[in-house]
Amino acid sequence: MVNPKTIGPLKVDNPKSASERRHDLQVMVPVKHEVRKVEAFDATPSSGVQEIITADNSTFKYLRLTRIVLKDAAKAERSLGEEEAVYYVNRGTATLSVNDETHTLGKGDVLYIGINSNVHIATSDFCDVSEFKAVDCHTSYPVQLVRHTDIEGTELAATLGSRRPMSRRTVFKLVDQNVQANRLLFGDTFIAERGGVGSYPPHFHGPDGPHGLGDKAKEEIYHFRCETDIEGDVPYVLQNCALPEEKVNVYAHIFDETAINVTPTYHDTIAPPAVDFMFTWCLASYTEGHRDWSEIYNKPGYENEW
Repeated sequence: MVNPKTIGPLKVDNPKSASERRHDLQVMVPVKHEVRKVEAFDATPSSGVQEIITADNSTFKYLRLTRIVLKDAAKAERSLGEEEAVYYVNRGTATLSVNDETHTLGKGDVLYIGINSNVHIATSDFCDVSEFKAVDCHTSYPVQLVRHTDIEGTELAATLGSRRPMSRRTVFKLVDQNVQANRLLFGDTFIAERGGVGSYPPHFHGPDGPHGLGDKAKEEIYHFRCETDIEGDVPYVLQNCALPEEKVNVYAHIFDETAINVTPTYHDTIAPPAVDFMFTWCLASYTEGHRDWSEIYNKPGYENEW
């Protein structure tokens, strides 16, 4: 198992609107000699509640992302209608209260909260919390707490990459079949060494394209944290943005505190030799209750590369 650790410096930026968060990346597609836009978002948090990915600034049908940063005993409230959410602590300690239940979460812990709930978030010192939300949900499930330490060393901590040492990583499936939910699957991934490869091999689980999975499809957000051991260098990873029908990989530069829509494309990730990275990932199933994490299409030739 690759042990979780804090990666990337603490950043708190000035507030931005959701439209300002959207920043399309442009990549050159080999062979085709055309420029492709890639849907990416500045996920750097600001004090208070900041919407990162919304229905208005993205093409996501179900998924949404919000960052919540509180300090000095500040509080925030969230109201869920036909929505379910997972709250993941990036840093600090957060206290979440819902339906007369109160839970204190530390770094890496997750709280699942179901539809038609009011959520109260507080901290005695500091917290940085990501809210990953799925809309258009219709079954009520109870509040469920998952502590990161509870799944470390279990089957929900999948260490992959035995065939390719540079791709060795542990995928912590924090919200999987251990949690009742309508659409959401969620977790974080930590890479074994700098210059490693994450989310390998190239795979796809979107609805469209020649290998689209239709009603078994899922859309997905990646949110990256990156750091380098070269002083003054700017850390980044290379994210595959090739479409399912393309035989040539297409890579975009993704920097620290960037979230990206990986749904339409193959997605594997490569880091330069000096860079360490981790990412949180969240999927929403197109069909409620159909939350099979393993339903994917690997790029031809990569079928046995896990």
